[in-house]
This record gives sequence, structure tokens and C-alpha cells, in this order.
Amino acid sequence: MNILIAAFEGTSAEVLTEGSSFDTLLLPSDKIRDSELLFSEMQSRSYDLVIAIGQKPVIKNKVYIETAARMNGVVYETDFDCGRLKGLFEEQGIAAKISRNAGTSYCNSIYWHGMSYIKERGLAAKIVFVHVPFEKNIYDMDAFKRGFWGAVNLLYK
Repeated sequence: MNILIAAFEGTSAEVLTEGSSFDTLLLPSDKIRDSELLFSEMQSRSYDLVIAIGQKPVIKNKVYIETAARMNGVVYETDFDCGRLKGLFEEQGIAAKISRNAGTSYCNSIYWHGMSYIKERGLAAKIVFVHVPFEKNIYDMDAFKRGFWGAVNLLYK
């Protein structure tokens, strides 16, 4: 299983990726450049799953698994099994919520463009976006990392 982790630089998402065993793409929080980097990485290697990670300011010690992204009146919904991922997070001790609001800025943009890219090219890859708290709102980063990556590792076992 080839998994790509795309996370925004300088955020708790980047901190979360430190030590990850998956291919990681750090995004500079530039809507055009973020998409270009994601597309380039997806062209260079065939991925089964892209997990995009961004931070959400209002949450504490839990994750939001996003199911949809909206742009210019077009809504894309992921075909990834978000309910299964929610269950895996919870098994690993991380509270998780299914959400339909990927935001209005960088997070929504990368998710929407990623789904658009996959759909337009007829790729078998799936994509999911996970919001994590700001670093200050994660009570124990080491435990959060273990739970997060524990859940991801169980996805395809």
C-alpha cells in the first residue's frame, strides 16, 4: 500500500509527520503551489491513498475527518471509508468526528484540487483530509502521534 501524507509546513500537521514512515509532502500554504506540488508527487509515483493533514484552531485533542470540499459551487465528496478511519482513530485513543466542512481556505483548496485531479484522470487513488488541533491543543503529542499513526497503519491490515 503506497500512502502519501501531505501536510502544511509550520503547523501541527508538520509536527505530526515527524518520524512518519510514509512518503511525506510538505505544503507551503500557497493554494497554487500546494496543488502543483501534490500533482507533481502523484505523477511521480502511484499512490493508493493520499492523507492530507491540516490544523483546525477550535478543536482540542481530537481529529475531524473531512468528507467533502467545495469550490465555485462544485462539491466533491471523497469515496474513502471515513467511518472506518474514525473507528480506527477511536480504537487508538483519539476522539474523531466526521465533518463535511474542510474549511474555506488552504485545507479546502488542497482537498478539492486533490479530488478533482483524481476524478479527472480516473485514478484508483483515494484521498482523505484530516484536521488536527493546533499543537498547543494536543495534550500529549507523543501519545497523539502514536494513536494517529497506529490508526493509519491499521487501515490496510
